[in-house]
Amino acid sequence: MEAKFNLDLYFFHFEFDITRIVGALRVLLPLNIFLLPAMIATYAAAGYIVWNQLSANAEHEVMETARLMLAGAQAMRTYTSTQVAPLLDQEQAKVEHGVQNMKQVLDVQKAMTGLPTAREQRILQSSLHEIHDIARQGQSDLPERQFFPESIPFHAATKEFHYFKEQYPHFDYAEAALDPTNPQDRTTDWQKDIVKNFRENPSKTEVSFYRDTPVGSSFTLSRPIRADSSCLACHGRAENAPPELVKKYGRDNGFNWPLDVIGVQVVSVPAELAHNRAVAAIKTVSIWLGGIFAGLYAIVNVIAFAFISRLAAKPAAP
Repeated sequence: MEAKFNLDLYFFHFEFDITRIVGALRVLLPLNIFLLPAMIATYAAAGYIVWNQLSANAEHEVMETARLMLAGAQAMRTYTSTQVAPLLDQEQAKVEHGVQNMKQVLDVQKAMTGLPTAREQRILQSSLHEIHDIARQGQSDLPERQFFPESIPFHAATKEFHYFKEQYPHFDYAEAALDPTNPQDRTTDWQKDIVKNFRENPSKTEVSFYRDTPVGSSFTLSRPIRADSSCLACHGRAENAPPELVKKYGRDNGFNWPLDVIGVQVVSVPAELAHNRAVAAIKTVSIWLGGIFAGLYAIVNVIAFAFISRLAAKPAAP
């Protein structure tokens, strides 16, 4: 017995064979028992894979940003040591040469005793009297040899990122030492742990980790600062250090450095921004994947229903 349902909509007439529809749905039920869980599992697996990839991309982005900042700091250090420091040394040498020439002028009168006659000595002495007074006055105005922190790569790189931080306050760069000349550059407790790690593992070139900060999660990348023989010119024994350095910072800090890891370069990059972009991306991808899988599920059911209905409509063979 067939049950039919008729539907009239103005100029359109629809007739539905309820018996065939129910029969087709009965056949579709076992199919959907397997199809629906399979599509849900596939959707979940696809979402998991996409999320892992987006998370990896976000982490890679943060790490590359940190490496880029360290490369910028290293470039600043190199520029300072190869361009700025020699220029300041050259200008300082000119000043010292001028001071030496001034001293030679002041010592001219010592040679006057070698002149043959007293009259010649009096003439030269009269001519040099005013020069002597002017030179004496000028000598008191000559600058002493000074220490310029700007010529130190350590200082230059830190100052550069001080201005960078004014525009990007959540980014940070520091060069810290266990025993710095300037106490402001001393390592914090967690930076000391990094130095200890590098000393215990000499083959390590980098240490990276995430840490919580008041502004959220921050990715930290650090590299060791190793003292070599050239560093001991200023940071060896205090009595052998440049006098102008000792005069500026004193004799209590920054000397007797070992030829080992004495500090770290540390750059901190906010991880929240990249993570938030990954979360926004996975939400968008999830919506699209959900729509695609829902559409596929509907299409499969429609095709299966049409195929089963057609088979049911064929008359049985005699």
